[in-house]
Amino acid sequence: MRELFWYFLKLGWLAFGGPVGQIGLMHLQMVERRRWMDEDEFVRALNFCHLLPGPEALQLAIYAGYKKGGYLGGVLAGVLFILPGYFTLSALAWIYVHYGKTPQVLGALWGFRPVGLALLLAALVRISRAALKGVFPVALAAAAFVSFYFLRLPFVLVLVGCGLLFVARQRAGPWARAAAASAVLLAASRADAAESVARRALDISVFFFKVGLFSFGGAYAVLPYIREGAVATHGWINDRQMIDALALGETTPGPLISIGIFVGFLAGQGARIPWTGATLSTFWLFLPSFLFVLPAARYMNWLTSRPGLKEFLKGITSGVVGLIFSISIPLARVAFMPGGAIDGITVTLGLAAFAAMTFWKWRLNVVAVVLGGGVLGLLRAFAPGLFGGPLS
Repeated sequence: MRELFWYFLKLGWLAFGGPVGQIGLMHLQMVERRRWMDEDEFVRALNFCHLLPGPEALQLAIYAGYKKGGYLGGVLAGVLFILPGYFTLSALAWIYVHYGKTPQVLGALWGFRPVGLALLLAALVRISRAALKGVFPVALAAAAFVSFYFLRLPFVLVLVGCGLLFVARQRAGPWARAAAASAVLLAASRADAAESVARRALDISVFFFKVGLFSFGGAYAVLPYIREGAVATHGWINDRQMIDALALGETTPGPLISIGIFVGFLAGQGARIPWTGATLSTFWLFLPSFLFVLPAARYMNWLTSRPGLKEFLKGITSGVVGLIFSISIPLARVAFMPGGAIDGITVTLGLAAFAAMTFWKWRLNVVAVVLGGGVLGLLRAFAPGLFGGPLS
């Protein structure tokens, strides 16, 4: 247990750069150096985590802790992995609330926002390349966009519906597809009605538990759900704060879905319970990962061989493309039109960041790109003549 404690405490503070970097660090230590598991088991464990909702890097850490130290080891590994993100994002949220109007913070945020949007669009390109292979996945993505952006259907309905439709297309006829869509619509409407009567702390708890339960497809996939609840439904934050949360989340250790901690802090701020909001959002956001991994770890081989689950996830991934594109539109207005009109400097910065992370041969580290945008923002705040005038 001592070895688990120190390893995952260190890993938590080094877990920058998204799931690819985090999983790479775990592979280096768990497979190559410490020999906690062999290559085959590591790959099977990773496939197992891909089938579950929630951040796969956290779930892989929980599985490794379980493998090494039983249920207590799994809990310890998972808690230590997310603890640095809780501390850093809560502290950043406190600074954001109390010093967000100072020239230094305003300047950094001005540079963060177009870079944050670029990160979202770069993720959209990566997911599209992997998921939209064929006419049906493209049609599913387009339908998800129309359903979420124009029809304002709930996130859960759209995402789960895409998964069920993909399975139905492979295995059943049109009547089964219609029945599946109707069942999802009924469940989503009942869940929303129950949530609307709760108090603020209960709102935060219920909302982030639902986010954890339905976070299929990676952290970027769940951003539309967070925006739907935190911006459109509850009004805890606005789109400017949403894109700030995304950019700041990229500069802190831990899973990107930890931006929910930042949002939870701001949600609690409205009721004068900011730290309670951050703590509740952390607990309920990550609880499903523990509940899924620890009881199911012994059935890993059986779960990873289920073809229906893989088809369901393929449908969800197609829907994710449409959902991410739907929230890119309002966030682009925030990033590129800070004063109500298009700002050429922010557009140029956003396009440069997008190119650096998508097309450039030597793709830059995400944290370096975000911090670079913040530095340019500070320069514009204190030397406006270099960047076309003062900040709006």
